[in-house]
Amino acid sequence: MVDKKLPSDPINPRVLFLKTLGAVFLAEFFVMFFMSFLPDLSLGLEAFLDAFALSVLVVPFLYFFLLQPIQKTIIDRERTETQRSELEKMDKLKGEFISIAAHELRTPVATIMGYAEILSDQEIIDTFTEQQKKDFLGTITENSERLDRIIDDILDANRIESGQRIPLYKKPLSIKALLEKANNRLSLKSNHNLILEVSPEVPERMEFDEHRIDQVIDNLLGNAIKYSPKQSPITIVVEADSHRCSVTVTDQGIGMSNEQKDRVFDKFYRADTSDTAVAGLGLGMSIVKQIIVDHGGTISIESKLGEGTSVCFTLPK
Repeated sequence: MVDKKLPSDPINPRVLFLKTLGAVFLAEFFVMFFMSFLPDLSLGLEAFLDAFALSVLVVPFLYFFLLQPIQKTIIDRERTETQRSELEKMDKLKGEFISIAAHELRTPVATIMGYAEILSDQEIIDTFTEQQKKDFLGTITENSERLDRIIDDILDANRIESGQRIPLYKKPLSIKALLEKANNRLSLKSNHNLILEVSPEVPERMEFDEHRIDQVIDNLLGNAIKYSPKQSPITIVVEADSHRCSVTVTDQGIGMSNEQKDRVFDKFYRADTSDTAVAGLGLGMSIVKQIIVDHGGTISIESKLGEGTSVCFTLPK
């Protein structure tokens, strides 16, 4: 669920009452002052006292039976409008997500079907070399894995939306070994210089869910690769103190504006929705955050437009 921050009450009832009463008293003071110039002072003072006694009764009446209901109506209306605006924004984001998801699902499915059709036609397949056939099978496998990741993201997002925790299966593992494995795997697929730096203080074993933390690392490194120039360095720094271990992924890519940085963990949010945007559902970072939070850790992001991004997550030791 998205937290909706409702506006605070625009008018403090007590302040309004005191200001109104003070204004009445001030007005009566001036009335008494001018009445002091009347020929018959006793009539002026008597009129002032009558007006004062009446105001003591009328002002609370006006506040409790007139001003307070009006104020409550205004506040309720502003809250309703704010809630409606938030719901409209969420509906728009979900609509965009459905459109993006349909496209993201269609692309690997179309690729798999295309290459499967080629491989199933004996006359056509005989015209290709063995290496080309292996490449076709590799493309099918790669797009099948992509399809599997998309479905996993949608299921995880549904769990988060319904208030469920992402299932975790923790066991003692080496965070260094997991990062080395991810680093080697992604180095083969990208043209970037991935640099892994592990501090000596990092423990040999920590309790975490291997699949989920690998999902976090894959997402962070994948984003760094997507949004930074080829051949540019991407550093993964692993450090530890007495209570926790931190992993920081830093790139020299396009970076983000403050608005994009503030919304990067929102569900369905994509910083770039243009036709040239990098593919993705806009779910990755929201799922990453939930995985880290469910591990008892934290995640933060620093970014500057045109200079790069640094994402740091921590896990308890």
